[in-house]
Amino acid sequence: MIRGVIFDMDGTLFDTERLYTIAWKQVGEEMGYSITTELLNQCRGKTAAIIRGIFEDTFGKEFRYEEARQRKDEIFMEMLARDGVPKKKGLMELLSYLEEKKIPAAVATSTRQSRGEKVLQMSGIAEYFAAFIYGDTQKASKPKPDIFWNAAKVIGRDPKECLVVEDSTPGVMAGIAAGGETIYIHDMVDVPEEVLEHASASLEDLGQIIEWMENVK
Repeated sequence: MIRGVIFDMDGTLFDTERLYTIAWKQVGEEMGYSITTELLNQCRGKTAAIIRGIFEDTFGKEFRYEEARQRKDEIFMEMLARDGVPKKKGLMELLSYLEEKKIPAAVATSTRQSRGEKVLQMSGIAEYFAAFIYGDTQKASKPKPDIFWNAAKVIGRDPKECLVVEDSTPGVMAGIAAGGETIYIHDMVDVPEEVLEHASASLEDLGQIIEWMENVK
């Protein structure tokens, strides 16, 4: 029986990975670098420290990562302020279901706390969550399961009683390693079959999780 649900944020709760791609490519144009979708796909689900290493391996140590990251965040937040935070299909239906069933939910994201808090506040759904764990507050990053263990602890649940909902390969791997159930929600990058075969389900729509939960009681 599922007694807690832990969500990733970007690409899982919100359709924001596409916006990050737009923002990073604009930064590349402004700074004179070719920041490709393929490069960005390597970064999805990873912390800022790891992403910095990927960029420096690609463009060299002279790449001004902090300057680029800050500019990317500016562009990203401007898009959210203009157009709102795009929610993934079925999100509100699922959150309402969890609230009705009194199943606590948490957010466990690789995103920095400063940006994550702003996005959640702008989205208007923060009230549905009992805990928020951010990547820059953790010693270990996905695919290690620590962030999900810590989220489960905060909501007072054993990790084995929890469902992890993720959209990236590192996230799905971390969810599986955490010891509970893990559902992959498809976003921009496919998770390899050799990883998915250990997941509980692969779904297109967050709302489909309701039926899945009803069937695993």
